Amino acid sequence: MKHCIQSLFYNIEQTARICRAGVDSYFEQHAEGKISFDEFIILETVLCNPEICQRDLAKLILKGTSHTSKFLAVLERKGYIKRPVDTKGKRIVKKMEVTEEGLEAYNFASKIAMEFVQGIESSISSKEAQNCEKFLNKIKETMYKTDDIIFE
Repeated sequence: MKHCIQSLFYNIEQTARICRAGVDSYFEQHAEGKISFDEFIILETVLCNPEICQRDLAKLILKGTSHTSKFLAVLERKGYIKRPVDTKGKRIVKKMEVTEEGLEAYNFASKIAMEFVQGIESSISSKEAQNCEKFLNKIKETMYKTDDIIFE
């Protein structure tokens, strides 16, 4: 009998957690306390989606809105973002704008993130990476279709 801890699902979960712990540790060692990996991901998401509101940001980074709000407050305190009030339809929303200091922090962290990723990717072939990415995307698509997923 196959146990849950021997399943594909558990292996993916375990791998994701190990990757996350690895990148967090790498950022702690190399980012000089300027920025965390979560903060980097938020800056990158905002830079790639300049019109995004906080609620949509939370969905893209797979965090709850309250968690996202805490990260945004830290980024605002650091001077990396501004959060002007705007409207979306009939709703009042807070948009996010990356400041010059935020862009500098992003560029600094981007180099660190790429070093980490390249270190991992150097141990697998590009064909293996492409196949893995396709496979993982197929699993994500399947999960999104079958469940009402909410991140807290």
